Amino acid sequence: MKPKGSGHTQKLTETVEAVTTPKVETVPAQVKAPEYDVDAAMDVVFKPNPGPQTSFLSASEREVLYGGAAGGGKSYAMLADPLHGLNDPNFSGLLVRHTTEELRELIQKSQELYPRAVPGIKWSERKSQWISPRGGRLWMSYLDKDTDVTRYQGQAFNWIGFDELTQWTSPYAWGYMRSRLRSAHASELGLYMRATTNPGGAGHAWVKKMFIDPERAGKSFWATNIETSETITFPKGHSKEGEPLFKRRFIPASLFDNPYLSDSGDYEAMLLSLPEHQRKQLLEGNWDINEGAAFPEFDRKVHVVDSFEIPDSWAKFRACDYGYGSYTGVLWFAVAPDEQVIVYREMYVSKVTASDLAELILEVE
Repeated sequence: MKPKGSGHTQKLTETVEAVTTPKVETVPAQVKAPEYDVDAAMDVVFKPNPGPQTSFLSASEREVLYGGAAGGGKSYAMLADPLHGLNDPNFSGLLVRHTTEELRELIQKSQELYPRAVPGIKWSERKSQWISPRGGRLWMSYLDKDTDVTRYQGQAFNWIGFDELTQWTSPYAWGYMRSRLRSAHASELGLYMRATTNPGGAGHAWVKKMFIDPERAGKSFWATNIETSETITFPKGHSKEGEPLFKRRFIPASLFDNPYLSDSGDYEAMLLSLPEHQRKQLLEGNWDINEGAAFPEFDRKVHVVDSFEIPDSWAKFRACDYGYGSYTGVLWFAVAPDEQVIVYREMYVSKVTASDLAELILEVE
């Protein structure tokens, strides 16, 4: 169960050592307590690996992406995360895969974990739903096409998970489901969206813009609009108008963070045998390697620097590659005294006229 308190800032702490189910709370004498084996509930059934997996399960940001390389324990981390709140009667969660075939595998893994983690939990095949003894619910479903999101119109969840996020070609499903993230009990249970993935796949570009580009891996940051790179803020008329809306974080993990796979060396050997671009994505978790990329030698560790205030004495200029049907790209540059050129701002928009683009540029400057 998620700790009670001030909303989503009170998730598991970094010292979490196991996902267990807490003891039964005292209930009024006239109310029959649900069947619940306390001794069984206190058995350790899942222990997160130290490092990234533990950080993921204790993350307090609204939206978190976990993964980056193959073998980092993504699926079990995703299944374990809703256990924070599943025994709360007000918990309502949704875990999705892209297709029904992929969903079946995730359901099978949940059937291995959940009955041991939450004694008395029931699986409904008809509803594709887990129901805990205290009434918490977790749906497991698929979102194959963008239109599939309409199945959830009018519904509300306090936890939503996307397994293998780069399988979605556009951010539409992610953005729509964010609108379903609401709860009258948010102050107790929090509001969370969680995702796992590897680099590559049809949605590589938009996922990279949303979670990878804004900040160094592991650091929390205010969520930005992936087209304008501007911070998402409370809208006009809101009591918090203009303030940042919520935070995101990317938590990288690799094969070497998962001793269950890395110790033998067999899986590493298999990844090492892949073509270079796949090896860099799946073994090294490199988001800057994409098949057909114009600059395959790009290395974030070499070519990206921490944010700093650019001196007024440095020369600055901007460049634009205009497109209407496709994306327009605008980059802002600063030239250091040693003649290194630094890109300090970028904008990508589509279906924007030249005059409207000029106004957007003036707004961010």
